Amino acid sequence: MRRILLATAALAFGAGTAMAAGPDAEIAISADNPAECHITTYDALVDLTGVAVDSYVEPNFEYQCNFVGSPTLTFTSTNLGLQNGAYNSDYGIYLNDLAISGSPSGWQQASDTPAPYTGITTTVTPNVPVSPNFALGLSEALEVAGLYQDTLTISILP
Repeated sequence: MRRILLATAALAFGAGTAMAAGPDAEIAISADNPAECHITTYDALVDLTGVAVDSYVEPNFEYQCNFVGSPTLTFTSTNLGLQNGAYNSDYGIYLNDLAISGSPSGWQQASDTPAPYTGITTTVTPNVPVSPNFALGLSEALEVAGLYQDTLTISILP
């Protein structure tokens, strides 16, 4: 009895989706490919030892998106700057398609994160690597001797 009910249900469902016979068949086909971006290259360690205030280093950074447009980047500093125990020193973040300008004290500050960054203005070409200008530099002097550390997370979304 159970097999008969399942067969009847399958037959009833199939009858609703079948098309009437004719000379042509029109079949709707679709696919969805969501917009995505990926960071493809970056320096996992950036050393600011010996870098003067308002000077900077240019680490590697590259991303790729599968759409035409500009991605949204978000910076998040774990310590809101470089931290050495109770001492914290801010640093500037520059990531843009335009040439580096100004100084680290005038850029996005680690202490002001998490924050979306809207500096990317170039419309990306799908599936082509993009190497923007990326720089990190001290906005203020390191107060005391010792090891200062932070982790900067860069998130990228379409």
